[in-house]
Amino acid sequence: MSIIAVIRNFYYKLAGGYAVVAVLSWLFFGYVDYVLNIITPDSFSFDFEAIAVVNFIILVSIISLALAIFREKKWALVIAGVIGLVFIALFGITYINWIGVGIVALLFLYARQSGVEEIDQRTKINAKNIVRRTVPAVITAFFVLISFAAFQSPVARGIAEAEQLPLASQQLMRSIIDSVIGGQIETGPEKENIINQVSNETIKQFNNILKPYFQYAPPLLAFGLFLILWGLSWIFVWLSVFAGMVIFWILKKINFIRTEERDVRAEVLII
Repeated sequence: MSIIAVIRNFYYKLAGGYAVVAVLSWLFFGYVDYVLNIITPDSFSFDFEAIAVVNFIILVSIISLALAIFREKKWALVIAGVIGLVFIALFGITYINWIGVGIVALLFLYARQSGVEEIDQRTKINAKNIVRRTVPAVITAFFVLISFAAFQSPVARGIAEAEQLPLASQQLMRSIIDSVIGGQIETGPEKENIINQVSNETIKQFNNILKPYFQYAPPLLAFGLFLILWGLSWIFVWLSVFAGMVIFWILKKINFIRTEERDVRAEVLII
């Protein structure tokens, strides 16, 4: 095969990889946009779609492999740019979104470095180790973007503008009060009235105390969401590692990538 044909083949694969990443990113962020727009301060319910989680895992796995396979920094930056453009197209051109894209670029560069080191420092290519080294930074990048989207979401603005605790928080507080004092009150019509009165007064006091701080609801909501997602990240890491191994095997079978043995020079430590 001529050099021109090899170069052309590489760029075809590169373009194909970017196209897949763009489509999966659009579907994933489209679902995030739907969730953030349908939930309200009074209701955090939404239609959970398992396919969105599967989409996320496949997307993260493909990006994790691509960062190591395409190797060069410029390709990692292009992948970050594709993700960033999709994100901005759905959530708008804002300073915070551009900051998010910059963070994604830095995390992708770090992931690329980890993946390339894994390939270069081993005598045998191991897809599991490659994805395990790259995927945490990739997942973190997506969690950052999701948190930034939540920061700008209608529900965050709604809590800040309402200047009172969301209905879900009020219901939780009422349940706590019921469990604390409910057993000390005799069952009857008066019990419900007393609990309601205590709950309403407690919620009113909390709203008065927190009123100056409701303006900070958007960043607190975004940070809280990031912490929740980060706490669940180990699940996505291992699912992505498994998916990455399957995708790597498929890519080898269709000759998208291949491995070959070469003699290499190695450093030894001499005392």
